[in-house]
Amino acid sequence: MPVPTPMALLTLLPHALAANMLPQADTDGFMPFQHNYWLWKTIGFAGMAAFFTRFFVQWLYSEKHKESKIPTIFWWQSLIGAVLMLAYSLRQQDSVYIMGYILTVIPYTRNLILVYRKKRLDREATQQALPVVAAPGTTERN
Repeated sequence: MPVPTPMALLTLLPHALAANMLPQADTDGFMPFQHNYWLWKTIGFAGMAAFFTRFFVQWLYSEKHKESKIPTIFWWQSLIGAVLMLAYSLRQQDSVYIMGYILTVIPYTRNLILVYRKKRLDREATQQALPVVAAPGTTERN
C-alpha cells in the first residue's frame, strides 16, 4: 500500500471530518447537560469575558485614584471567571486548563477574605472611636 502524500491527506481531511472518522471526545462525560453545546459555549465565553473585563475595571479604577489600586470587584470577577472556566474545562475534559483554573481559585478567594477582613476591622475601629452620645430627652447614667 503506497504512503499518502501530505497533499493527499489534506484533501481527505474534510471527508474524514464529515464521516466522523477522527477520534471524538468522550460524549458520555460526567458534567450536567453534557450534550447542550450552546450552554457550554455560553459558560466558556462568560468565563473569558469575566477575566477579560477585570483588567479594564482595574485600569479605570487606578486612573480614577491616580495610583495603582485593585478594587474588590476585580477579585470577584477573577473568582467567577475561574469557576466558569473550570466548569467549561471539566466539560471539555481538558487537563491543562483544569490544572490552570483550579489553582487560581485559591489566591482569588484568599484576596477576597483579606479585603473583607480589613473592611470589618476598619468598621470595628471606627465604631470604637466614636463617642457614645445619649439620645435626646434622656439623661446619661454613669
